[in-house]
Amino acid sequence: MFQEFRFKRGVKLKNRILMAPPELLEGDQPVSASAVAAPREGLVTPRELTVTEIEEIINDFAKATRRAIEAGFDGVEIHGANTYLIQQFFSPHSNRRSDKWGGSIEKRMTFPLAVIDHVKATVERHAKNPFIIGYRISPEEVENPGITMDETLIFVDKLVEQDLDYLHLSVQDFWGGSIRDEDDQRSRVTMVYERVGDKIPVIGVGSLHMPDEVKKAMDTGVPLLALGRELIMEPHWVEKVEAGNEDTIKTTITKEDQERLVVPDALWKAIINTPGWFPVVEQE
Repeated sequence: MFQEFRFKRGVKLKNRILMAPPELLEGDQPVSASAVAAPREGLVTPRELTVTEIEEIINDFAKATRRAIEAGFDGVEIHGANTYLIQQFFSPHSNRRSDKWGGSIEKRMTFPLAVIDHVKATVERHAKNPFIIGYRISPEEVENPGITMDETLIFVDKLVEQDLDYLHLSVQDFWGGSIRDEDDQRSRVTMVYERVGDKIPVIGVGSLHMPDEVKKAMDTGVPLLALGRELIMEPHWVEKVEAGNEDTIKTTITKEDQERLVVPDALWKAIINTPGWFPVVEQE
């Protein structure tokens, strides 16, 4: 079992951003590294976190780690991707601070590295058995200024030094190129793997629907692959591959599949209403 940490301001999916509804937040107000709204109409501008709040949130990651250990989990994945709070501190778009928590790329790494340090210290203090710590990262942002691949490669070099158990890339397509420069079609996953894959296990992901697509991705040398949307659409993916029934694997969903797939309402609404995220087709 794993626990995944997400402190949320919003999740970017293609050209749509799903923001945390203010009415569900303390004080009806989202918070972030700086008071910078995502560049979309109608979104609430977050309040800039105070230094005291930043330190409290970092301690909250440590507390969550302790609870995961006590609950019997085997590890945690620190979610530094998908425009959640950790990414917001690393991003030059959402982090415009001038204190120790923002500014240069080194300062924008301060928050994620502090979270990692506190999680590691908690594991050392409380875990009686081996306990895995992974880190998830989104390699680029479309905003300008925004996270670039050059910055990400600097960051992953630093992450390697943190003695993590793995690094997990978050991308829509394993083979997808830059979301900032359409002329750069190099896979962001393989770029990170080529940079640090000899120092830390890298997990690739993204639009790997069929076994032959998984095999092609593994042939790059990336040692681990994650299936996310694929297992939502086809919960029996592994069993079907093991039984040699690959031709029955479902690679699309219909609007009538929610009950069959046992997907909660909030996630189902996001799946159906976010163009390009899941391949939604008409009922056969």
